[in-house]
This record gives sequence, structure tokens and C-alpha cells, in this order.
Amino acid sequence: MDIDAIVKYFGFTEHPFISNPDPRFLYFASQVKEALAKCEFMARDRIGPIYMYGPIGSGKTSLVRRLQEKLSQDERYNVKLLISPNLKSSNAFLRLILETFDVKTERSYTASLSNFEQYLIAQYKEEKVPVLLIDEAQNLTRDTLKLIHYLLNFETNKTKLLQIVLVGQEELGARIMQYRELASRMFPIAMNAMSLDDLKEMISFRLTVAGHRGSLFAEEDEAYKTLYTYTKGLPRDAIKVCFELLIELVAQGKKQATAKQVEDIAKGQNLSM
Repeated sequence: MDIDAIVKYFGFTEHPFISNPDPRFLYFASQVKEALAKCEFMARDRIGPIYMYGPIGSGKTSLVRRLQEKLSQDERYNVKLLISPNLKSSNAFLRLILETFDVKTERSYTASLSNFEQYLIAQYKEEKVPVLLIDEAQNLTRDTLKLIHYLLNFETNKTKLLQIVLVGQEELGARIMQYRELASRMFPIAMNAMSLDDLKEMISFRLTVAGHRGSLFAEEDEAYKTLYTYTKGLPRDAIKVCFELLIELVAQGKKQATAKQVEDIAKGQNLSM
């Protein structure tokens, strides 16, 4: 069954439960609002770098893309987003960063660093704020984290020349804490699973964005409790369950799912209570 058939059956304008980081489907739970506000504040006032970490499926990638979208609407910000590659050396990582900002690389590591520093100084004089967002940052090695630490030295007496936001899974937090010199210079944001109420609002929000009115569930309270129990409040897992629910409902010629259907699909995805 294709996505178009599901959209047509429910009268959606688009599918509400595609597992991609579309910022339009980012539900602003309280922790998301706080994280975005903190990142914007840090970037605007050039205060310092941030590392954001949390469990798989907690919405970090959607959040960082929303941050990129929002900052990019202001011409003062020069925002670049990298998906952290599995690069072992700081030299390879530096070259990638320079290429991302369209800065000339050199054979010499030191010369490349000098080029980047001159670029950041020029940006500062033009009242631009370069922002480097790195997703999947749990993949950064000790060597590449040392480069991040070094780049934080590019500053005036009052201002950071480069704003850095690292986003990754829970091991990112542990890895940075093991690198005490870096941890002391960065501000942490911990992302957690949603509450039951937030999960309900997220599902409703996604349906509304897709042009749907009404509930996806019969026995609504019981169905949401079941969904929450099996997904542990992780948005990605809840979205995957709802995706399969839509397929099953179309196949059965129904418009609302029961708590039992939620449970069966969650178990089929190897989610446990």
C-alpha cells in the first residue's frame, strides 16, 4: 500500500507519520521550547557552545533542523549543518568544516586553521554570526573533539567568533564529560522522553498539520496509555507505531484504531512494556 492511498483514504493533505526530521511536524513540547530558546539566546548573544544529548528517537534531529531553519531566516546568521561523519583525524574534520563554510583549505593543518580564523574575524567585522550545527555528534572522536575545543579559542575579549551546537545521543554527554577541558566550556541540554500529555498533543498536532480533524483512536484514553507504555514517550517510536496503524486501518476499512491494535503493532515492532 503506498502513501498516496493512505493520504487519500483519510483525506490528509500529506502523511502525518513519516519518520523524517521535517521541522513543520516538530511539536513544541515544553523541553523543545526551552532547548530552542536557549540555543537562540546563546547564538544571538554569542555566549558559548552547546551540546544537546538524549535517547534515540527523542526528537533531537528535528529540533536542530528547526533551529537551522529559524536562525537562517535572519540574515545576520550564517548557519551550517553537518551530519557528523566518521572521521578519525582532526585535519580531515577541519577540512570538512572549512569546505562547509566555503573557506580555502591548505595542505598545512596550521595554515587551514589560520584561514578559518581570518574568515571568522571578517564575519565578525561584517556583524555576521557563523553558527556550526553538528548532528550525530556522538560519532566525534577524541581527536575531533580536540578540534572543537581549539575552535572555541577563536574569540574577542567579549565574543565567541563561532557558535557551535553539538547534538547527539546520550553517549555524547558522557564523552564530553570525560573531556573535562571541553566540558567546562560548553553548556549542556538534556533531551528526555515526552510525558503522556505531550505524546497526545504531538500525535494530535501532526494530524492537524496533515489536515485531519478528530482522533485517530477509539477508546482514546486507553489507546494513548498503551502507546505511551510501549514507546516510553519517545516520539520516533510513537510515529512508527502510528504509521503502521494507518496501513492497518485502511486495510480494514476503518478510521479509528483500538488500544489492542496499538499493542499488537507495538509488539510487532519489538517494543516492550
